[in-house]
Amino acid sequence: MNDNKTTTIGIILIFVVFIGWFIYMNGQTPKPSPKTAKPVATDTAKAATPPPATTAEVTPPTRDTVQHSSVFSTTSTVPEVTKTIETPLFTAVVSSNGAAISDFQLKQYKTWDKKPVDLINHEDYHGGDINLKFVVSDGKTVETNSLPFILDPKPLSLGAGDSMGFSAIYRLDSGRSIEKVFHFSGKGYLIGIEYKLHGLENTVSGYHYTASLDDPIPYVERRSQDESSNAKVFAGIAGEMEDLTVTKAGTEQNKPLNGDISYAGMRNQYFEQAMIPVGQKAISADLSGRAFQAPDGGVIAKYSASMNIPIGRTHDQTLGFAMYFGPLEYDRIEALGVGLEQSMYFGWTFLVRPISIHLLLPFFLWLHGFFSNWGVVIIVFSIVIKLVTIPLSTGQMRSMRKMQVLQPKVTEVRDKYKDDPKKMNEELLKVYRTYGVNPAGGCLPLVLQMPILFALYQVLKNVIQLRQAPFGLWINDLSIPDALFHFGTKLPLIGDQISGLTLLLVVTMFVQQLFTVTDPRQKSMAYIMPIVFIFMFNNLPSGVALYYFMFNIFGLLQQLYLTKIATPPSIEEMKANPKKGGGIMGRLQEMEKQQRQVRQQQYAGKKR
Repeated sequence: MNDNKTTTIGIILIFVVFIGWFIYMNGQTPKPSPKTAKPVATDTAKAATPPPATTAEVTPPTRDTVQHSSVFSTTSTVPEVTKTIETPLFTAVVSSNGAAISDFQLKQYKTWDKKPVDLINHEDYHGGDINLKFVVSDGKTVETNSLPFILDPKPLSLGAGDSMGFSAIYRLDSGRSIEKVFHFSGKGYLIGIEYKLHGLENTVSGYHYTASLDDPIPYVERRSQDESSNAKVFAGIAGEMEDLTVTKAGTEQNKPLNGDISYAGMRNQYFEQAMIPVGQKAISADLSGRAFQAPDGGVIAKYSASMNIPIGRTHDQTLGFAMYFGPLEYDRIEALGVGLEQSMYFGWTFLVRPISIHLLLPFFLWLHGFFSNWGVVIIVFSIVIKLVTIPLSTGQMRSMRKMQVLQPKVTEVRDKYKDDPKKMNEELLKVYRTYGVNPAGGCLPLVLQMPILFALYQVLKNVIQLRQAPFGLWINDLSIPDALFHFGTKLPLIGDQISGLTLLLVVTMFVQQLFTVTDPRQKSMAYIMPIVFIFMFNNLPSGVALYYFMFNIFGLLQQLYLTKIATPPSIEEMKANPKKGGGIMGRLQEMEKQQRQVRQQQYAGKKR
């Protein structure tokens, strides 16, 4: 095959790989790397600082009403009281109704419309934190979040190094009670929750307690489609993570799991709530989700999760949990030690994810120690990655230049043996071997770079540090598309806005194509590829677009140097100094020789 066909096939193959990856990344949520579950301790990651509250835009569906038990009363003559817990990272409010967290505002984060981020869904409120359910002797199911507890309303204020606990109690009678104990720390987002059951061994029936998160985590970003593509409910089972996503409006799904459950929870685009059993074993879990049409044309998914714990028949029984309410910061949730970091997707487990979390993410965060502007961090990041991949990209460009120099020889062979395709291929392989040219040399370096590029995409798309981070000019949030202007209506495939960085990116790509494609028959590629990339990049986060734009700029400068300044080798130099050792072309030629020998032997056998 000649160099033009090789270039075309290479571009098409890379394009197909990229399209397939893009569709796969945005249409599915594969499992991250498995990890053995370990006991949970405390949230040991770094602290942060300022404001939080509000969400949910869809009317919640009707749920089954609480069953009224003749054993447990849900009414109380004591009025509701609340207790406020203040830490450097959040403000929590616990209500005596259910002894449940009724408000949880993060001080470091705000919603897209500048309201405090509150991880309690007030539109779909059914108790806030872990709701303990069990069947009692009259056959009814009791939910602790519907019981009236006695709570001391005195507020608590914790410093970064402080930790403190308190309890709320529901008394059935003088010998039977449920005590809910909270443990708060000033250094993280992890909350300890214990249910102490006193004298209920003959009151509780059935075979398990159910600990559930009934309130869907609220949406707090501007674009519902972004949150829905990242939102899910999940559970850790035998060291791996199982999850459920619902993306089609009007649908509802359920996923039961049986096995050793190490955690269960749900997440939106950048925040997460999860419960981790401590001191007892969860034997199964249930994940469910429902999807509704959002006002902005997207979809809002609402999830719930539960886990089942075998019932003990002792007079005093304690069910312990660790509850994580907080941001999706990889180091912070990995430090919990139970595999909860698997809920963060950083690419395919077998190759891309290790590059993302062990190489690119730490380096990306390290750079921020030198540059306060995250846009500048991305630019420096792109320079470093380009320097790292220079050997690959330079080899690719030089291979393409050699193919251009060798083109007359290739054309001569093709014209000479145009009626004998087999002989033509043999002679072409000889020409490539003689002059040390690999026709696949322009494609292989790009393929080798793919895992790095995919990992970069996942890091820039998922890190919470880019959330609401401005860069400059019209780019005021690196986590969403940089809308240069809006159309006023939603267009198919492209949406309701056009990204300025995407336009700049496709301009640089167009210029690169003009330098790369020399055959007039392939000039259409210079126009088609940039147009396709408009549809692919227009709705991606501007941080992703900024990286690829800068990467293209540096690639263009490198290409200008190799094509306009550096002197290409002459045909005589290529013949005098061919590549040693055979390489791919040597193997191809050897394969062709072996096939020819096999055909000759077969022919000789038939003749005999």
